[in-house]
Amino acid sequence: MGARQAIQGELFATQEEQDATRGYRGTVASKVAGITYRQLDYWARKQIVEPSITPSHGSGSRRLYSFKDVVILAVSKRLLDAGVNLQNVTAAIGFLSQRTTSQLENVTIMCDGQHVHECTTSEQMLDLLRSGTAVFAVSVSSLWHQIANALEHEDYVDLTTTPMSMSARRPIDELTAMRMRKQLAARKAQRAERQEI
Repeated sequence: MGARQAIQGELFATQEEQDATRGYRGTVASKVAGITYRQLDYWARKQIVEPSITPSHGSGSRRLYSFKDVVILAVSKRLLDAGVNLQNVTAAIGFLSQRTTSQLENVTIMCDGQHVHECTTSEQMLDLLRSGTAVFAVSVSSLWHQIANALEHEDYVDLTTTPMSMSARRPIDELTAMRMRKQLAARKAQRAERQEI
């Protein structure tokens, strides 16, 4: 890694963070993902699926979800609807959280009742099917496109606008937005460390 890249990593958002140019309120995220607001709230409080842009900090604050968050919410809903247990749903969330938004477009989650598998190639899916075990699959790619289309018609918070007005009409300047992105990256790193243990 060259010095220029090292400096850029310190000063600017990563590619994943740059992808998040729009933030969606909880009401929009729950509607598009197909879950109730109560379920969304529960998942956020239990840290099952947290909003990656702005987590809630008590009463009166509003969460902001990224496009990727909404995709993960929708996948989680499909898995739960199919009877996949919460432990396996959490494993699937772990797989998806470690992918970039664009990588999610090529993922299929398959569950054989005991384990959850992340498949990114046809060969991986065929290997699971050849095992003779009954499997359930969720095409993250298909949901990715459905959600992208649905969100085109929904309200959003433009994360590139400065100053940006949010829940308590508190303007967010570039420095604050950058701090928020760094906090997000730190939380993701902590989550990844927990999953490795």
